[in-house]
Amino acid sequence: QAGQGLNMAIDVDKLKALAEVKRVVEVFDPKKKNGRTWFSQFRDKVKAGNLNVDEHKLLLSMHFVDTDLVQQWDEKRGTCSTVDEVDAWFLDAYGGGGMEEKHAVYTMADVKLSVADAFQPFVDRFIDTFMAANPNAIRNHRITPFINALYPEMREALEIEPAFSEWNDLVKRTEHLHAKLQKKARAKLAAVQSTQSA
Repeated sequence: QAGQGLNMAIDVDKLKALAEVKRVVEVFDPKKKNGRTWFSQFRDKVKAGNLNVDEHKLLLSMHFVDTDLVQQWDEKRGTCSTVDEVDAWFLDAYGGGGMEEKHAVYTMADVKLSVADAFQPFVDRFIDTFMAANPNAIRNHRITPFINALYPEMREALEIEPAFSEWNDLVKRTEHLHAKLQKKARAKLAAVQSTQSA
């Protein structure tokens, strides 16, 4: 590996292992997506890849399709010499804030999961709203507000579990319990309907 010096080589095998050198999340469309939420999902996926700054830049640029964004990135990419600088540039340019934060604090109360709801759209909406309201929070800060947004039966089911210190563990477990509770609710409904029609 001699001769690379300061000019880091891009290890395609490393990128392949991460995503077969394709996108790891959906493309980022600044008109449709909350930049902060999108970026946290991107970083979660990329962390495992242990990329150097050039690999990080390459992978990030694969997710840009908006012409203004591509142009901005082309002008900026040469000035970012660390992964942190790349991240700071993106969040500064597309992380949002201001009015959105005030509105999000208000809408946090509206993000609730009921037994009838689909799980993934609820999680996406929760993350969007939480991150707009708390732009500097770390992932595990979401745990308590997330539990508070769940329906009573789910909270009871989680109470008998060991305490969750990791966000991803909580989401996985909640998804599993939600599927079970939905099944139970459907069975109960079916039983009620069959007694009514008997």
